[in-house]
Amino acid sequence: MAKRPEWLNLAQVITTLGVRGELKVRPETDDPLRLRDLQEVSALLATGARETLGIERVTLRKDGVVIAKFRGHDAPETAARLRQAWLQVPYAEAKRVPGQVLYADVLGMAVVDAATGDQLGEVSDVLRAGQDLLQVTRPDGAEVLVPWVDAFVAAVDREANQVRVHVLEGLLD
Repeated sequence: MAKRPEWLNLAQVITTLGVRGELKVRPETDDPLRLRDLQEVSALLATGARETLGIERVTLRKDGVVIAKFRGHDAPETAARLRQAWLQVPYAEAKRVPGQVLYADVLGMAVVDAATGDQLGEVSDVLRAGQDLLQVTRPDGAEVLVPWVDAFVAAVDREANQVRVHVLEGLLD
């Protein structure tokens, strides 16, 4: 069974900006200002070390760039050590919008035929491409990709731990 992650990525630090220790970050969520809801965030540094960062300020520029400022990082030299860091929250504390699921929520879910209820496999990964794809591992070990669009995915039921799919001809070949 695919394992849900311990941590969820909210953003990745791209580079320093200016002389006050501000950083350009690339959001990994639908809400570019998600970091603004937090007092602190866990940073997985490029070195593999983890540290807690106090959030001082998060802003969205008119050009869509997100800028973050963390306590204690008041100069480009101190902020530079955060380049390429992943800004994360524990999976258990992830913010969810009612009616929506996180990619990590579907990992390990049973994939069932929406029409018959037959179990087809298990979600082993979510691949982010031009179109998000569910990687489904079949009982025989074969892997198939299911586009995460309404034409194929009928419903995601967190309570039943299932992804119900419309099985169109050729989908599972």
